[in-house]
Amino acid sequence: MQKPVEQKPKVPIKYRGSSCLNCEHSLDLSDRYCPYCGQINSIQKLSLSTYFNEFIGSVFNYDSRFRYTIKDLLIRPGSITHDYVNGKRLKYANPFRFFLSITIIFFLLSSLINFFEGNESNGGHLKMREIFNTSSENDLDIIPKDSIAYYRDNNATLQKDTLIDLPFEYTVYEEIEKKGAYVRLKTKLGTFTDFSAYTEIDNASEGLDSLQYPKTKFNLWLYERSSKINTILDDPVAFSSYVLEKIPFFLFFFAPVFALAFVPLFIRKESYSDARSTLKNTSVAFFRKLFKIPVLGPLVLTISALVRRFFNLKTRFNYIEHVIFIFHIFSFVFLGLLILAIPDVILGAEVLSSLFIIFICPFYFYKALRNFYRESRLRTILKFLILNFVFLIAMVFGMIIFLIVSAATY
Repeated sequence: MQKPVEQKPKVPIKYRGSSCLNCEHSLDLSDRYCPYCGQINSIQKLSLSTYFNEFIGSVFNYDSRFRYTIKDLLIRPGSITHDYVNGKRLKYANPFRFFLSITIIFFLLSSLINFFEGNESNGGHLKMREIFNTSSENDLDIIPKDSIAYYRDNNATLQKDTLIDLPFEYTVYEEIEKKGAYVRLKTKLGTFTDFSAYTEIDNASEGLDSLQYPKTKFNLWLYERSSKINTILDDPVAFSSYVLEKIPFFLFFFAPVFALAFVPLFIRKESYSDARSTLKNTSVAFFRKLFKIPVLGPLVLTISALVRRFFNLKTRFNYIEHVIFIFHIFSFVFLGLLILAIPDVILGAEVLSSLFIIFICPFYFYKALRNFYRESRLRTILKFLILNFVFLIAMVFGMIIFLIVSAATY
């Protein structure tokens, strides 16, 4: 016999009222919640501790559902999703909310670990420009900040609209505007990036003044993004930390997209016998009479059944149920990384996390596919390989877009 879901008292008896403060519905002191509107039965005044506990509880508190979800997520891959989509939902936490909670806890812990580890190691980082820069300080000193005006005032010669005496490529703005949109963007981006790196002018307005480019909104924005590229190259560790903070949001929005790959794989065509039986037992009187005509009837029925056989597609699961499956998979990944975070800190390297990602996660994914979709081993292995390939391709393109967006907003 299955144990009932535990419901611990939320509010002590002394803080319960005889009517709901929200809808004024009559209550007994034994009522923990209002049966009419669902608000918790409490007349306790708000304090800092109760307000904080209410906030934390709204994010992480699932009563026993949290415990059941973690246990079944770890030891029953795929079965937890199968139970959830088939109606056993009171026992488990909402998949979307659970995923958010696990990722929040994981990244809070990761940030805490990085904070303490960073205090010991940050002092030794060198900027990449300092490591690979081959020019001497004297070389930089001879280039004034207002460099374009300096060279123009000294009658620098123009060759193909480029100031050849400059240590970086420069194109006159009027000539840029004569080119196509792609060439204009590429030229500006290259010029702004090189100029901000060489002169160390990060202020967009000052940089455009020096380059003698008009300070349009787009030019100002593009110069700022160009200087950020140099910032990323100077301190890739900080940029990596910035990107890692955004990964939960990336995965949250990526999961519904990845679920699209599941839909065509689990669509099935109706069998010929089922199609023939369905058509033969149709409720439309005209077709029933048509199928009973000698010779013509069986022929029409056979052709109709073949057409229905190839064009009537169906699946046992709808799109949102595929999405729930993906969220349970991602939740397991973050839960495993969360459990292994402290042991990896003790070992001084991410050994266990790497082994978990390389060996445990693929095996878990296969078992989850087998237990949720309930198909043969051969079909499951084939779909496992296809989905991993799709996942790899989608992740590559998704991460490229994600990195571009992260760099643009860094």
